Amino acid sequence: MTSKSKTFVSASTLILLIICIHFLGWLRPIENLLRFFVSPFSQKVYSLSIQIANNTEDFASVEDLKQAYQSAMENLLANQVQSVQQQLLEEENSELRNQLKFIQKKQFNTIGAEVIGKNIDPLGNTLIINRGIVDGLKLSSAVLVGEGVIVGKVMRLENKIAIVRLINDGRSKVAATLMNREKSLGLVEGGYGISVQMNYIPQNENVNTGDLIVTSGLEENVPRGLLIGTIEAVEKEAYQPFQRAVVKPLINLDKIRLVLVVVP
Repeated sequence: MTSKSKTFVSASTLILLIICIHFLGWLRPIENLLRFFVSPFSQKVYSLSIQIANNTEDFASVEDLKQAYQSAMENLLANQVQSVQQQLLEEENSELRNQLKFIQKKQFNTIGAEVIGKNIDPLGNTLIINRGIVDGLKLSSAVLVGEGVIVGKVMRLENKIAIVRLINDGRSKVAATLMNREKSLGLVEGGYGISVQMNYIPQNENVNTGDLIVTSGLEENVPRGLLIGTIEAVEKEAYQPFQRAVVKPLINLDKIRLVLVVVP
């Protein structure tokens, strides 16, 4: 016999022998052991195949396939819109809860407003809110978010809207107090929409990074103790009467949607 014939005969004999042993039940312990290890994997594969089969749709034409694809994309877009709306609602609810806490413990009147626009002037930073003269707003009134964080002041009024100048606007000025040992007074000023500084701090007073800054109450319609920000860096020059500090606002001024306006 040739080598190939011998191999074929040997393989056939081995297969017949295994079949006979299987029917006699001698291989059952080994088969059970193999089934124990393979069953979990085979179960997952089977479930996946059923899921794919259930989700598979036969299309009679290319046009049907295009319509199904368009429908799937519309459903995806609708789900994305719903997800974004849900996230916005959660954020607004969180902001409203913070404002409610602040309202309950404040000593002055406020009115809620919604931001409906933003000035695109590259040299300034202002917002438009949906409250105005008919709602009792006054010029230079403090505009707040959260639990008493001042973000700006009313700079212009119309019957039903108002323009708010944010604290980082180049023309913004807010009388402030530094919560250090000396309770240093100064003026918080904006820097063309990109920075905030506290100027006119007496040179001989101690200013440290991280110190909190609040409103001093020396302005009409801006109560004392409203949060402004923290000291990020201190700039001192020898033989100058004043020092200045870079201020880090407590909130992101580019993401304001709901505010409170202090009213008489």
